[in-house]
Amino acid sequence: MTATWGPGPPQPPVPPSPWPAPWPAPPPPYPHREPEPYHRILCTWTYRPWRVLVGLLGTVAAGLLIGPAVALLLVGVSVQLLDVGSFAGVFDDLAALRITPAVLLVVNLSLALLIPITWTAVRLLHNLRPRWLGSVRPGLRWALLAQLAGFALAATVLAYGLFALLVPAAPVADTGAASTSTGTTVAFLVIILLTTPLQSAGEEYFFRGYLMQALGALVRAPWFALVLTSLLFALAHGTQNLPLFVDRFAFGLVAGILVLRSGGLEAGIAMHVVNNLVVLGIAAATGALTPTLGVSESSWLVLAVDGGQFLVYAALALWWCRRRDVARRTTAAAPGP
Repeated sequence: MTATWGPGPPQPPVPPSPWPAPWPAPPPPYPHREPEPYHRILCTWTYRPWRVLVGLLGTVAAGLLIGPAVALLLVGVSVQLLDVGSFAGVFDDLAALRITPAVLLVVNLSLALLIPITWTAVRLLHNLRPRWLGSVRPGLRWALLAQLAGFALAATVLAYGLFALLVPAAPVADTGAASTSTGTTVAFLVIILLTTPLQSAGEEYFFRGYLMQALGALVRAPWFALVLTSLLFALAHGTQNLPLFVDRFAFGLVAGILVLRSGGLEAGIAMHVVNNLVVLGIAAATGALTPTLGVSESSWLVLAVDGGQFLVYAALALWWCRRRDVARRTTAAAPGP
């Protein structure tokens, strides 16, 4: 046989296969066709409406069922192993809505678990890194978060000072119940300090994070996601009278506007964390944690003071974000999914 050297005669072109490739084409090096605002981050190259619908149902179900179950299991087993209580005791206190350190820890951890729940949805359903829930950069901008927390603390202190001037402290009625022990108060304060920031961030990642982005992917107009997430946030707090409902709805609106105007969760997390730390810390120190956590009624005066606090903080936060030229949209050069 004689060997043939050289390229040989030209070959006819191979016709394209009528069958699809056995694996999808690799994603582009950036997740969006064009720069997108925060509420449209899920509109990537691989966007499909069914992914959003499955994500909404899945995260709500996981937040209502899996998060509380995991938190109860962790706390119940821990108190049993440490011999400071029993799993059955924690379950009974939770079912009876008795506020104990263990019950507070279960509640805070169940809400904190909304963070990995939303991260999982973004990673598995939308093929994005979880940091895209943090901001348009992506990821939480930690320096900005710390700076805005200072503004939130100033607005909160101002609001509490104004409320103390307008409403003198009422005397505490003697109900005959045993006062909270010093050890229990210390336990409450430690749990509040360590887990309330995670609880507050969990709510922000869920309501102003994943829900905002999922609804924004379905409807382009930002007001739709803003109003609906604020409404769901207020309704999620259970039974409440009209002033308290409006108070929580206003909180959701302000936090949502800050997310849209700053391109990330930092402003909402800062306001939520500072507000909850101050409110729950004072309540625990004064022995009023149970009525504070179980509050179902408020007044229009409290709404006015809280509204002023939210507006002062929002004005400071927006001014600071404009001064720092904080990014509000993704860029084509952003890291890929």
